[in-house]
Amino acid sequence: MMKLLHRSGICALALMAGTAAMQFEPIVLRDLAFGSGTQHIAIGAVKTSLWSAAFAQTADSFTLDNVRFTWGGATYEAKQVSFSGASVARRDIEGLFSSTAEPLADKLARIDVKQVTIPELKVSQKLGQETQTAFYRNISLNDVVRGKIASLTIETTAVEGTGGKSNTLISYGRTILNDLDTPAFAKLYDTKDASAPLARIYSTFSIEKIDMVDGAGTYSAQIARLSGRDIMARPTKDSWNGTIAAINELAQKEAASPDEQTRLMHIVADLLGALDAGLLEATGITFKGNGKENKETGSIARIAYTGANGSQASEMRAEGIDVTDTDARVKIGAVSLSGFSLAPTLEGLKALDSKSLKELDSTAVRSLIPTLGTLRITDMDFDAPATEDKPDEHVRVVWKLMEMTADKPMNGIPTNIRFEQRNVSMTLSDSSDDELAQQLRALGYKSIDGSFVVAAAWNESAHEIAIKEFSMDGKEMGSVRVTGLIGNVTPDLFSPDEATASAALIGAKAKSASVVVENRGLVERYLAKTAKEEGTTPEALQKMYSGATPLVLSSMIGNSEQSRTLGQAISRFIEKPGKLTIEAQSKNPSGFGVMDVMLASDPKVLLEKLKITAKAE
Repeated sequence: MMKLLHRSGICALALMAGTAAMQFEPIVLRDLAFGSGTQHIAIGAVKTSLWSAAFAQTADSFTLDNVRFTWGGATYEAKQVSFSGASVARRDIEGLFSSTAEPLADKLARIDVKQVTIPELKVSQKLGQETQTAFYRNISLNDVVRGKIASLTIETTAVEGTGGKSNTLISYGRTILNDLDTPAFAKLYDTKDASAPLARIYSTFSIEKIDMVDGAGTYSAQIARLSGRDIMARPTKDSWNGTIAAINELAQKEAASPDEQTRLMHIVADLLGALDAGLLEATGITFKGNGKENKETGSIARIAYTGANGSQASEMRAEGIDVTDTDARVKIGAVSLSGFSLAPTLEGLKALDSKSLKELDSTAVRSLIPTLGTLRITDMDFDAPATEDKPDEHVRVVWKLMEMTADKPMNGIPTNIRFEQRNVSMTLSDSSDDELAQQLRALGYKSIDGSFVVAAAWNESAHEIAIKEFSMDGKEMGSVRVTGLIGNVTPDLFSPDEATASAALIGAKAKSASVVVENRGLVERYLAKTAKEEGTTPEALQKMYSGATPLVLSSMIGNSEQSRTLGQAISRFIEKPGKLTIEAQSKNPSGFGVMDVMLASDPKVLLEKLKITAKAE
């Protein structure tokens, strides 16, 4: 019995000792240092469990103490980095921190570990005159397979920028990244290849509660949430390491030379082309000045960028904008820019090589023009004092829609153009010095609500420009709408050479035009105002104008059939203001051009070249 108890006691002690040994972390490596210059690694100690150390070939769990390394132009410092669930040979872990010439991406691609935890990480980086320092707390990297991290979580982040014009403090709440491809990310910094395709670096990310404060106390800003998906990147011509170093070098110069400006332009263009995203979105944005140097306050409900996908163009969008500055306020429902592309600019810069902007001819300058796409602004409301000396008297202007399209470029010049302002309204002040406002007030208008559209497109195959619409419309006033067709418009019109473009413009010929005028109250108001001033009745004045119109037109453009048709239609329109339609078509199928107008001795000769129809309804 005593022997059994003795043996049991020995087993219990052995088990306790073994358990303690497994928890004990002996130091197996100390004071490691590898590399030099921009890529340097120093580790105070490597610790692993006694159990793992006994087997030598694997290290299921281990800890790095006092880690400090430089990479990508930044310095990283952590008092402790812990690895658990490592399923690779220890030599691969050690190789990650070795000084071998093997690329870091290849080293990372061999790492399989269940979890990596870092209680605190300090990252310092110098950007021009400014030093940026970030503190990350409670970092967790989970399910790392062949260097790809399934999820990365950072509990809080604090960033401070010093050395610039003013210090900036930024704090972040929880940050989550999914499917982070660390080998692909590492290649960006080591690879020099601007022709490489974009690769996905991580699938999704989110950052909660971002808070920014200017060190001088002039402003503060908050973002409730920042998120995105499909973050793409590629290496640059000099690698990201080289690009960051070059930007830092040029940013420290007070005055850059023309060659340095050209170099910086190429670097920035290369970097812009090296990044893209499926979606970037910020919501719940607020900002506020201190009320002294900066009096602006405001909010933006959402800002988003959506990358191009197949036939769908890229789009930048902001919604729910509300900004106040002292006595003025601007509110915008939404602003969007779709179809915008820097691709022509980036390609043009590549073709320029090392030329400076001063050396560029018109052809090269045209090649740098980006494609605008479509800019759309809805529900804009602007309220501000009418004049500085009358702060209590406000002017309010409301735009229901403002939209501009400029795309399908030819040698940098858009061949499809459209501009629209819809339901632009404002109150007409009694004390306004504007002549038009005074005239409208005299006609009885207390406010105006108008729309304006101009749209034209070039048809390359037909060598024609279609004036799709040129129109103006006023509420309780009326509208004017013009359409037309211009022929013999060759690609030379868009030539960078001015002489060639001018010759093509002279060669263009007008083929047809249509004008539609609709009255919705303006004619009656004008007749009433004028009749009152002249001491007569609107009806008498209307009859006089209607009878005189054919005589006036015949004296100006002759007594031809076209003149009589035009005069009769306008006369009927004045007599009964409704809708007037005038159409003109060139008798010559090719149209008539600038030279035809210049060579015409008087309007009568020009009118004979046209077939005119007109009617009043």
